[in-house]
Amino acid sequence: MVTHPAVIMGQMAEGFDGGSRARGRTLTALLTTTLTMVLFAGVALAGCSAPTDDPEPDPPRKPNVVLVMTDDQWLESMRVMPRTQRLLGDRGVTFDQHYTSFPLCCPSRSTYLTGQFAHNNGVRHNFPPQGGYLNLDDDNTLPVWMQRAGYTTSHIGKYPNGYGYRDETVVPPGWDEWRGSVDPSTYRMWGYRLNENGKLRTYGNAHVEDPDLYQTDVYRDKGADFIDRQARAGNPFFLSMSFLAPHSEDVDVGPGPRPAPRHDDAFAGEPLPTGPSFDEQDMSDKPAFLQSRPRFDEDHRRVITESHQERLESLLAVDEAVQKLVDTLRSAGQLDDTYLLFTSDNGFFFGEHRVHTGKYLPHESSAHVPMLIRGPDLAAGRHSRELTSNVDLAATIADIGGAEPDLALDGRSLLPFARDPHQCTTRPLLHEAATGARPEPIETRPARGLDDAAGRAAAQGNLDQEGPAWSRDNPGRGEQDRNGKGEGEKGEVDSASYEAIRTERYLYVRYARGERELYDLHTDPHELNSRHNDPRYAAPQRFLDRHLDELQGCRGQECRVGIPAAPSPAASPQ
Repeated sequence: MVTHPAVIMGQMAEGFDGGSRARGRTLTALLTTTLTMVLFAGVALAGCSAPTDDPEPDPPRKPNVVLVMTDDQWLESMRVMPRTQRLLGDRGVTFDQHYTSFPLCCPSRSTYLTGQFAHNNGVRHNFPPQGGYLNLDDDNTLPVWMQRAGYTTSHIGKYPNGYGYRDETVVPPGWDEWRGSVDPSTYRMWGYRLNENGKLRTYGNAHVEDPDLYQTDVYRDKGADFIDRQARAGNPFFLSMSFLAPHSEDVDVGPGPRPAPRHDDAFAGEPLPTGPSFDEQDMSDKPAFLQSRPRFDEDHRRVITESHQERLESLLAVDEAVQKLVDTLRSAGQLDDTYLLFTSDNGFFFGEHRVHTGKYLPHESSAHVPMLIRGPDLAAGRHSRELTSNVDLAATIADIGGAEPDLALDGRSLLPFARDPHQCTTRPLLHEAATGARPEPIETRPARGLDDAAGRAAAQGNLDQEGPAWSRDNPGRGEQDRNGKGEGEKGEVDSASYEAIRTERYLYVRYARGERELYDLHTDPHELNSRHNDPRYAAPQRFLDRHLDELQGCRGQECRVGIPAAPSPAASPQ
């Protein structure tokens, strides 16, 4: 039984002499303390807990995000990057079926920043009037959303093509720390210029190969420094690293980029991969602009081989950079709280389907790119077979950071598929180039401050984008140079504008001039025999036509809807 507090107080008071003021104060304090103890004892005995004014615990710190993007890296080249495969692939999830929606630098990077296809974000090529950095609404992009979600943001390296042409000192919205390469110096491993938070700095001379100023290594060290400083600051961070490698340079140094001096000739004896589609013998099933390409002679093969070797060598420094970023995260105590993503803006042709060099088309060589994710709650060494795209990057990073996009995203987060790699859906992928294959031309935005001559040349279906079309002063009308770059190798034809749909089994392409390609990837993974005129594939083609009609102008959720399995081809007549 619990004695009432008033009884206890009365009993205690009888033992004190009330004539003394000091004793009275002592008695009052003692009685107050005793009453408080008894009240709490009574509550405890009644089986209740006492109320508390303790503050709510702080919410858990958001994870960091580091994205590493290369330029023109084809899928097969991952074999020369063992560190990246070990640190990200073996410790995370590899997406085996990852494709870029528009295999060209500026549109692909704009899709990364907006989470939208080119037909929604307005960037349809590398240069005006159809594309370029100035066609990107950079007030409403991923870094803006991440910054608003509480992240310290940083970009290092290449940005969408044309950045810096109108104003070299502008810092795009959303980036707390900015170290963007200024075009056209972006395409030099030495002699490149960076806008570093509004201040310009040129690193070396284009023709002096100073090992301390090699572009990839400088970007690497700046990335590691950012990680180290932000780890001490205690805020979550989003770091976007964009390397030039293995893209070629715009100086006369050869068909491929110069590797770091320590990697010179690392692949000097590397043979050129000559798979079934290399220098394809029978092109009668291909569009006219591909059929017209000549077979390769020995000089063609020499240039392609040299380009292939140099590009592989340039990736070795990127592989080392990934190692340093991971090591820095580990030493700063941040590795277990960081998502790392590795990918490329597009792939590259090395003679497949007689394309000397280039990208642009939706075929395997130019559209299939690496995609690896490592993160706090992801299993190690897993592979996902889900069809994924660069349009999913913004949604994935926003999901990681709890950011709220202000755009209707065409892509979706890859986190559910990384957490459960066995999960699969039937969402098809859209590929598109320039104004697509619509019956009516799409109105393009006016050129905003750039010379249109290069834009008009580049918007003709240019499959290379590494020759004179890069220059504002030379629209690309010239003879092929000694490195195989120039008018003769570009395929600048309107008919290369296209739209395409990719499913687990088929790739179906519609070109602006009415030509078609249809590949059954189950039986023809090298895309050697287009079935668009094969009566046995009439039902699959009608099915793909119908769903491509739905995708070509999709927006937001419409782009993410699954479709039924495409029909199988009819049986061959007996």
